[in-house]
Amino acid sequence: MEKDIRILLVDDHQVVREGLQHMLKQEEDMEVVGQSADGLEALSQVERLSPNIVLMDIKMPGVDGIELTRQLRENQPFCNVIMLTLYDEYLAEAIEAGVVGYLLKDAKRAEITQAIRQVHHGEVVISESITAQPRIEYEERFGKKAKGSLLQEHNGPMPDEVQMVIPPPVDANQLIRFVSRVEEMFQSRLLQMVGSWKGDTAITIALPKPTPLANILNKLGEMSEVGTIGEKPLTGEADPSLFKKVAAIPRPKTRVRKTIFVTLKNGEAGG
Repeated sequence: MEKDIRILLVDDHQVVREGLQHMLKQEEDMEVVGQSADGLEALSQVERLSPNIVLMDIKMPGVDGIELTRQLRENQPFCNVIMLTLYDEYLAEAIEAGVVGYLLKDAKRAEITQAIRQVHHGEVVISESITAQPRIEYEERFGKKAKGSLLQEHNGPMPDEVQMVIPPPVDANQLIRFVSRVEEMFQSRLLQMVGSWKGDTAITIALPKPTPLANILNKLGEMSEVGTIGEKPLTGEADPSLFKKVAAIPRPKTRVRKTIFVTLKNGEAGG
């Protein structure tokens, strides 16, 4: 029977990796698909083994956990990273890099396995053992989010559907090219497209698995045809009639949908 949660262990101490593997193999829904002692090896392991969870340390030779997370977010956006470390002072930096779980190495088995399941189901997990100062820094850094920021609010489940609202002017060919690139980049599928060429258009995609909003926004922001992006309308007010049309279309209520607002550059073909 294939297990739902595929885990790669990344730590430069073999005894830690072996201990974690022994612990996790007892869980019915988890499989350790590989181990790595450093960041460079981990990158190739992720590409070859396709884990959906990477459980890693921060301090490692060569590429450390923070930089490895940034590279995974860039190249493997659907692989979620849980940091398991001795150090709590890197909390804010790790979350900013794209980590969706942060645990200390004194965590008990139940806390680790619960965190893995929570992250797998789209939640962000931060150990309650984190001391006050790192939490203050985390709250200061992420609590003052500017308009159009690419940071995620970490107080709810991650989306598995993204609705992109695009204002005019945009022509049909440009929109089709944009949707095609988005589907390829996120390995997603188009669920619906609602709107008109003269008004706002709402494009909804289904992601392969729940994904941090920060990852989604960052990847979209790197596209050459994207002008601006944010969680609120950046050019006036959104058309309320558009959302009435969207709401009229039946959809599974168990899926988490996030709406973002994207403007496309005039005349940009992308690619």
